[in-house]
Amino acid sequence: MEQDLAVLQNISETLKDDPQASQRTLAKNANMSLGMMNAILGRFVERGWIMLSNVNARKLAYAITPDGIKELKDRSRQFAIRTFKIANEYTEILYDYLKKGKDDGKMKVYLYGKSYIRFLVYYVSKELDLEFEIKSIDNNIDSSAICLVGELNSNEDQEKFVKLGCLNLLDIINGF
Repeated sequence: MEQDLAVLQNISETLKDDPQASQRTLAKNANMSLGMMNAILGRFVERGWIMLSNVNARKLAYAITPDGIKELKDRSRQFAIRTFKIANEYTEILYDYLKKGKDDGKMKVYLYGKSYIRFLVYYVSKELDLEFEIKSIDNNIDSSAICLVGELNSNEDQEKFVKLGCLNLLDIINGF
């Protein structure tokens, strides 16, 4: 079902850009064969997600129905709820870790390199009244701060910083 909704989303985006898109264009944009797209469109018509109409004897037009739009909206809502839940869980984990560092006397948080969740580290740092700074991966480690290395750095850089006393954000999130 999830994959069907991803294809429906792809079809919706294609039709938004090109309302007269052919079945071939829909298949190409979804990275699937024409035969597979034909079968999927048939299934979506049966479910009431797609409506077909004849433009002429050789051409069909496709449109997302209100039921199809509702499915996409529900999917977006479920995705947002899952994302918020994960962000909340990560925030709680980071809070516990940074609180322990603060209890050990550290008043700064340095994030070395890049991270998708730097905004969560920043938020938790502010909640705990800790100074937060993003440092270049080229900077030296400051042992007076809570040292984190971002998950978007190369594996080599992550391993290097962990050996120097930093904790990888992925390790924190995954429970070490």
